Amino acid sequence: MPDEQPVQLNVWIPKELRDYVEDKKKRENKPGMNIVIADLIRQERAREQGEVIEQQSLPVLQEVVRKEVRQALAEHRRNVRDDRQQEMEEQNTSIRKGFDRIAALTVNAIRNAGIERRLSYSLLAKAYGSTFALEVFEDAKEKAKRELLPKHKEEDEQ
Repeated sequence: MPDEQPVQLNVWIPKELRDYVEDKKKRENKPGMNIVIADLIRQERAREQGEVIEQQSLPVLQEVVRKEVRQALAEHRRNVRDDRQQEMEEQNTSIRKGFDRIAALTVNAIRNAGIERRLSYSLLAKAYGSTFALEVFEDAKEKAKRELLPKHKEEDEQ
């Protein structure tokens, strides 16, 4: 390098290393072995500094990766929570519709039962008299009450 002030370096190295430097000088068409040696030293210094920078930046990179993973997991948890909330709302809507349907059918059945009871009473009263119709109605009411009571309450009453 033109800005660098050259200094002499007298070292003894194995013959094979000297031969390597000589071959490298010829391959790269350099004017002298001192330029090849200076390039090798510069490369080694850059490599060592890169390792130091790599070691210094490793904790920073690890923290960045940890932060990204935490953010991704938090976002995933939010997405799962939102999905579960939506599914629960859909399920609640479906259940509510089912209960509404059951309630409508129950009301319809009760209304039809009332109509049937009045029709039956009217028919019995016309055919056999209102006293007989009232007795049949009371008997049917008692039997229905016994059938609807739970078994353990029925046993307690006997």
